[in-house]
Amino acid sequence: MAAHLYQSGDMIMLKDGPLRMARSGGSCEVLATLPESQGAKRYRVRFANETFDRSVSEDEIDLTLSPQSGKVLAGNVLVESKGKNHG
Repeated sequence: MAAHLYQSGDMIMLKDGPLRMARSGGSCEVLATLPESQGAKRYRVRFANETFDRSVSEDEIDLTLSPQSGKVLAGNVLVESKGKNHG
């Protein structure tokens, strides 16, 4: 079983669709990693303008707009972040 791409505290963007279209900002914070369900890694997330958590699968995350945990986007280049230590 491969590790989750994102960890608690990471900011992610969801792919376009009903869930993201209903959100004004589009980005949300990963609160926790959840066990796999039907072969998909899952995350507990929260949008800044909401007071409740959502469960999303990794395939709902826009990977091009959401750098993996411990990495940041510099222009269009993915680089290691020195600010986080996820071992």
